[in-house]
Amino acid sequence: MKVRLRDRLVYLAARCAIGAAALVPQWLGYGCADLLGRLFFFCDRRRRGYAQHFLRNAYPDLSERERMRLGSRATGNLFKVPIDMARLTRLLARGGDVRTVLQYGDAGRKLASMTPPFLGLTAHLGNWEVAAIGVARHAGGAHGIARVSKNPLLQEWLLANRERGGLTIHPRRGGVRELAKALLRGRVGLQVVDQNQRLRGVGAPFFGQLASCERAAASLALRRGLPIIVGAAIRRGRGFAFDLISSEPFRIADTGDRLRDLRAGVERINREIEALVRQAPDQYLWIHDRYRTRPTQASDEEPYTGSDPIDLTDEVGGPDTIDD
Repeated sequence: MKVRLRDRLVYLAARCAIGAAALVPQWLGYGCADLLGRLFFFCDRRRRGYAQHFLRNAYPDLSERERMRLGSRATGNLFKVPIDMARLTRLLARGGDVRTVLQYGDAGRKLASMTPPFLGLTAHLGNWEVAAIGVARHAGGAHGIARVSKNPLLQEWLLANRERGGLTIHPRRGGVRELAKALLRGRVGLQVVDQNQRLRGVGAPFFGQLASCERAAASLALRRGLPIIVGAAIRRGRGFAFDLISSEPFRIADTGDRLRDLRAGVERINREIEALVRQAPDQYLWIHDRYRTRPTQASDEEPYTGSDPIDLTDEVGGPDTIDD
């Protein structure tokens, strides 16, 4: 691919921005990010409305003021994620180990009990890319899917850094097939599964309301008999330090009724995500319009065929693009 002058300038600017963000003292960088996130929450009426709806479902016993505080703190955490990504990118580029900032705890024991191939699933909780790199490092490598940067220099650099952490990224177009091939070769597959699914979602409860949910992971696990573990990297303190938490590993029961089994698998995954979110609700993406797509019977007519995209992270190491 031809590299244009504009590509070189954007690449240099991105490298400088990442380097600067990684060098800013943690108390200053994370403090400013938290403040900006809280300000965004109170200024963006639409996003705040999504959070209020979502939080009422999840925490009906809290007062409206308490839910507002929770949404504000969680949005502050979201704005810290780009700083995390700058620090993680710099750490990996210098040959560092994610284990210096991530404590595995009991989740490490659960991961050690699993033999690849298996699926590791996460949500927009804490820092999802730290979780992905952490699992990849523990498992001796893992595969996921992300958007491809239009800048070839930036894309090459980002992919190289992720590979240093043991994470192989496939582009979204055709990526599910590559992920399935990796699983067949005995590797580990990773996916973020908690956002609204606009096309061909599975209708399943999420925090008490029917939502259109990702089907690819449950379908792959069901078809291949793969074990699943659901986990997250939760921020410890206010800066660049995390604890890995996870569910117990499980498999989706195969009764022969593919549609019913698929829906049961999605429901189980949702319950595990909910349990993790309740451990750190002030680090979850409440401002996402999770219930935008109304599931219909038509969305569940066919089992997954292997053509849907799987998102892991965005192209620059920050949060995934939030579906409006």
